[in-house]
Amino acid sequence: MSTATVSIATICFDGFGDEDFHRTFTHAKQVGVRQIEFNAWYARNLTPAGLDSIVSRCREHDLTPASLQISPFAPGPDAPDVARETARWMWLLEAAERLGVRVIKATGSGRGQRGGLERLIDLLALIGPVAEQRNLTISVENHFNNVIEHPQDYRDLFDAVQTPAVGMCLDTGHFLASGHDLVAIVEEFAGRIVQVDLKDCAAPGAATFVRFGAGAVDFDAVLSRILTTGFDGYVVIELPLIEEDTMLADLRAGAEIAARYLPLSDSDLER
Repeated sequence: MSTATVSIATICFDGFGDEDFHRTFTHAKQVGVRQIEFNAWYARNLTPAGLDSIVSRCREHDLTPASLQISPFAPGPDAPDVARETARWMWLLEAAERLGVRVIKATGSGRGQRGGLERLIDLLALIGPVAEQRNLTISVENHFNNVIEHPQDYRDLFDAVQTPAVGMCLDTGHFLASGHDLVAIVEEFAGRIVQVDLKDCAAPGAATFVRFGAGAVDFDAVLSRILTTGFDGYVVIELPLIEEDTMLADLRAGAEIAARYLPLSDSDLER
């Protein structure tokens, strides 16, 4: 039996704004999932007080921090840039431990920016072993038109950075937008995939994300294959908020996809 776990991202409830996770804490249990990925993109979320607030509110609402997503890797082309980014990550590793999570997720910058893939590899070669020493995992997420977008980007990364503390977050919507076969990616990178983000995309060629079932992602093919590979990470429902009025129905559709293969935190969806 797979030991993978279903979680849900705060972006599903709060969108990209600085909402201090209020809608997440109000509605997450109504989707039936109690494991939460916190998209901590705003400074107040990552202060000691901000982290303490997340932990205390999770206890109050019977939710559990699952993983931490932070702003993209941004090493830059020059040595001082890499030093600053390394220093940022030293605090992020500490922040993850304060939050009680073992996984930190980030994507890269735009392709050709911030020193490109070469500087990102340099950064991960520095911070990856530190994460390994602390029993933490850095989850590197693919994005459309990003420095980490294609399978070849991950081949180059994993050839250079071999610590198991650095792995792939397979974002189904972004990989489809970039025109890739999701099952082929699962088969090639099975040993390095540490998270799967469930997101639907209208069609290859653009990052147009739609409600679950309205796009072209074959979730059944991806989940049925990856759960035979020994994958034991988080399967994250990650549909960015579309409309608040349909939010719960949209997210329950994602939970129902995941529940075909894995138990939810609460098997009976609250209505």
